[in-house]
Amino acid sequence: MESRTASRQHATHPMSYYREMVKDMDDSQKLELVSIIIDSLKPIVAPQPMRHYTMDEINTMLDEAEADIAAGRVIDHEDLMREWEEELAREEQKELELQMAEVL
Repeated sequence: MESRTASRQHATHPMSYYREMVKDMDDSQKLELVSIIIDSLKPIVAPQPMRHYTMDEINTMLDEAEADIAAGRVIDHEDLMREWEEELAREEQKELELQMAEVL
């Protein structure tokens, strides 16, 4: 949970905020901003080699997954997509409301 909280600290603004921020920048300012962002990225680390699982470990993982499904601790694809589309619609509505407020 700690890593989730830490990552959310940096994502406090909707994308529309950043679009608005760079809207009036000239190309050289945008290029400088992109250079700063690229320089701030962490270097890509080679992926760890895949772990080899025994059949017993695989069967245990499958049993746990089936128990999670039976207990209702998972979300199916349709519900996930519906929730995602609803969230996107809310964000688009917020952006539209902000644009309408600017016009008025």
